[in-house]
Amino acid sequence: MRNNLFIFILFFFTYLLPAQKINPDIYGFATSNTFTYCDVSDTSFLNKVIAINPQVLRFPGGAVGNFYHFGKSGYGFDFNEIDKYHNGKFPKRSRGLESSRKKKQHHQDYIDDFITLARKTQAKAVLVANPFVEDDNDIIFMIQKLYKNNIEIIGVELGSELSNRSYFLKGYTIEDYIFFAQRCSKNIKKQFPEIKTAVVAAPLGKRKDHRHNIWNSRLSAMNFYDAIIIHSYAKVIQGKAIDGQMVSEDIEGKNKTEEFEIYKNRVIDYLDTEYDREVQEYVSIYNKPIWVTEWNLQMSKTTGNTLLQSLFVTQYLLEVYSNPSLSSIELTTYHNLGGRDFSGSIFRNNKEVLEIQSTYYPLTLLGKIFDYDIVKVEKEQSEEIFTYNCFDANNKLIISYVIDWNKNYFRYSLEESLDKEIVHIYGSENLFDMPNLKGVTSLEKD
Repeated sequence: MRNNLFIFILFFFTYLLPAQKINPDIYGFATSNTFTYCDVSDTSFLNKVIAINPQVLRFPGGAVGNFYHFGKSGYGFDFNEIDKYHNGKFPKRSRGLESSRKKKQHHQDYIDDFITLARKTQAKAVLVANPFVEDDNDIIFMIQKLYKNNIEIIGVELGSELSNRSYFLKGYTIEDYIFFAQRCSKNIKKQFPEIKTAVVAAPLGKRKDHRHNIWNSRLSAMNFYDAIIIHSYAKVIQGKAIDGQMVSEDIEGKNKTEEFEIYKNRVIDYLDTEYDREVQEYVSIYNKPIWVTEWNLQMSKTTGNTLLQSLFVTQYLLEVYSNPSLSSIELTTYHNLGGRDFSGSIFRNNKEVLEIQSTYYPLTLLGKIFDYDIVKVEKEQSEEIFTYNCFDANNKLIISYVIDWNKNYFRYSLEESLDKEIVHIYGSENLFDMPNLKGVTSLEKD
């Protein structure tokens, strides 16, 4: 067969990396804003999420999670609380979310929608605790409700991105965080000793006396938690970013083709070398498992919903599956499942029309890995062609994923039998190309 020949030829010209047993918790998705803009009672939307085959779902989300209140309509925002603790764009965004909730006449607590989605997809849950409440009743009630609905809970994030400048400018310090995190973790484990808790690690790369380094130093000296939380947004565009979103971008290249060639090279370098170094630095500081509860390309309208983004997302997951240097990562949740944004969400609700973004079809093909008894993924590389071979317990090749950055496509090949293979190809002529509203590109094949 052609694909077998292709892999056979690659074997002689590439080096083979050692295998790593796959972990289904790597294949997770954040649901920030999803239930404001996407209807879980819509069978078309629900079936599309099921086709992705998520193994983990995150609730309520990042900044949304920091201000969620159990038992109220939507996310139960308290705007006095939000204004008191957040100095960035979230006060405005939260009011927009609340306005949309009222317009749509959503009176339910969005945890009910989350439960529907988790049960339909048979996904586990990772929850985010509100750090600004005086007690931890909300997170306890959340856990109890999910358990009552037979949803497995991997663990609880003790807040989200709380080392960020938006909280610091409101006076929030590492001392405030430690007080909350220790108390919340203790209260959770008192009732649910099986549930893991994870603390917020601060970003790397600052000067020695920067508050982020102090934050990491203080937390790393403690041992009341099970894992650390990081967020990974690959920055391929030069310019200024705030909270993962590009707010200004430098112009590079003489045209769009040259521009995206530069971005492609940065993506490959990030996945090939930079991310390894970042993860290993966190390991050296904390010596704890890592939860990457948000990851994507840096949020930008330039790269959002492009073929470049979809190839990056595909390769990121396959790298975490296969690269032993990333074995400390025990959970990831892609940001984001559904919303109104153009840059990150798989499903975009635009004026009540559900648009399918560029990452959807590649993710449906990646989700097939859990339909088979795959125990390891091995990586082969030949210049800008990356092949990820998936084997079962008998060392039989079941699935091959090929990312060809030269020809701008992602290829899925299932070895169904000795004389039959199923092949899907997703790609386009240019890395900056976008799919139609149904998520289809020129090379997408069923």
